[in-house]
Amino acid sequence: MPTKPLSQIALFKMHRENLQKRIVKFYDESQDADSVIQYLIAVLIRQCLCISDFSDFCSELVREIFLSAEPTDMLRKACPLFRDYFSSGKEWEQVTRRLYKNRNEYHRYNNRLSDCKKYIFSKTTPIEETDGQQYKIISTFEDAVGKLHTWSLQDADKHSSSIKIDAVLELMSTLTIFQKDGIRRFVKLENSDIMNCTRYPKIRKGEVLKEAEAEIQPQPEMTALTTININTMSEQEKLEFVKQLLPEGIVLTDTRMSELKQEKAENSAPDTESSAVSTNEPANGASQAAVKEPPAKKKSSMPRPMALSAEKSPSMSYKKPKSAKQKKREKNDELMKRTKEGKRNSRKRKKRK
Repeated sequence: MPTKPLSQIALFKMHRENLQKRIVKFYDESQDADSVIQYLIAVLIRQCLCISDFSDFCSELVREIFLSAEPTDMLRKACPLFRDYFSSGKEWEQVTRRLYKNRNEYHRYNNRLSDCKKYIFSKTTPIEETDGQQYKIISTFEDAVGKLHTWSLQDADKHSSSIKIDAVLELMSTLTIFQKDGIRRFVKLENSDIMNCTRYPKIRKGEVLKEAEAEIQPQPEMTALTTININTMSEQEKLEFVKQLLPEGIVLTDTRMSELKQEKAENSAPDTESSAVSTNEPANGASQAAVKEPPAKKKSSMPRPMALSAEKSPSMSYKKPKSAKQKKREKNDELMKRTKEGKRNSRKRKKRK
């Protein structure tokens, strides 16, 4: 039974230990060095852009392939990326002699990868410094037939620069293992963005989390307002209660005081006049026997109703004004009415022949 190749989801989402076992098993059963090296390049891309630790991934397998596998174009293209897997200078020299004809050929392949080599093993942000935030890289690629599609990479490092992302994702265009219906998926990189995808769980395993249980407690001021009975309050308490409800800077004034002062001034005016007249009158019995004036009626404190106007509002005339021709005709008709027999005498009868 042929060994099933690793999928794109397995390479970019599987955990380190399980993924390493799958790749080693695939190589033991298939001896397909080109596919395994492309799998390892995909893991290098994941290590460079994600916060997960994939350092020294399958290091024994890498040394075995480059030291013993049959040289191919894929091994020559990818060999400069795995220089750090060989700590011994003699092993690395042995690898370059097996794969390349001379030093110039090695440098030619090495220069092609110079842009991404300086980023491929750079350190990423530690998980402890992420503050629980999760990010992902969303990229758009063009396939072999020119159709665009998106691809996302989870657990991305938010501090990755655009130059780093662009240089590293260019390696995806060199991989031929990702296909759909026989068409290569990653041929040309169009654009790429980093997006925050942090989740905030509220229910886990059927139980509501404590953060979700926290309810907003009602304010004590609002509860106090609902328990107050205004009918049992005195006038002073009602006044203080209304003042508390007013916005800051607003002062409550009683307009009735000014009206009462005005009414008192009007009531005191006739009393002073009557006292002045009584002092000027002669103090004789006849004058004192005069008819007493009726006492002045006290004005009530209630506001007077508004007096209704007796004048009719002017009526609006919507008739069309008369023209000069109509006025002239009416004038002639009025003159004809003043004749002895009206209009009949003004017309001469036609003589019949």
